[in-house]
Amino acid sequence: MEWLQGGPFLEISFVLELRKKKKETIQDIIDKLFKVTYKIEIIDNNIDEMLNAFEKGYPFDSEDSQSIILHSLKLRLYVHLSRKRKAILHIDKVSSNALILNFYFYGSSFDALEWEQVGIMENEMVDFTNFFTELFSIYEYKVGGIAYEEDVLSLFDGNEVFPSECYRFENISPSYFLQEPSSFVEILWNEKYKKIKHIPYGHKRVNQEGILIKTGNFTVEP
Repeated sequence: MEWLQGGPFLEISFVLELRKKKKETIQDIIDKLFKVTYKIEIIDNNIDEMLNAFEKGYPFDSEDSQSIILHSLKLRLYVHLSRKRKAILHIDKVSSNALILNFYFYGSSFDALEWEQVGIMENEMVDFTNFFTELFSIYEYKVGGIAYEEDVLSLFDGNEVFPSECYRFENISPSYFLQEPSSFVEILWNEKYKKIKHIPYGHKRVNQEGILIKTGNFTVEP
């Protein structure tokens, strides 16, 4: 049985630069999970094997010797917000110098007790914003977002299947995604990379360099 079932899924995703070797980078990402003030439990116990598999990668088409090599990893988690929730951390190498990290949560307003999944009540919406900003404090990512069934790759000015160099770390810019209609609830931009002169949405500062931009309404899906 899959760790998460049904849906919709609430996604908290962000982009990191790939600076070191792939295996070292993923190990560092996993180590930092335990610096988050919210308790995070990793359910998988074969982490070394998963790191080696990410480093090696696997072909998109196993029958094509010239196939694109994918580097991907999924970790099953429990994340303790105001309530203990199942989650998946999905890490993908999306270009030669960028990674996307995506935390998936069961996002319905109804519990799915048959799969041990709790829904999201109205007063729990703030839990996800707080977790989102906590991740920024730990990882200092370039850009992140909260959305239903969508991740931050849609904030790039490109619409290609990854891995693709259109998703290079330097290619994402608020001058593009703040001008486009957004399905995101919130976007968090790191002004260390570029100052934003005009923000057409409500926003507030997170730490010294983060700008949390409210681009939509946090309505729990049925």
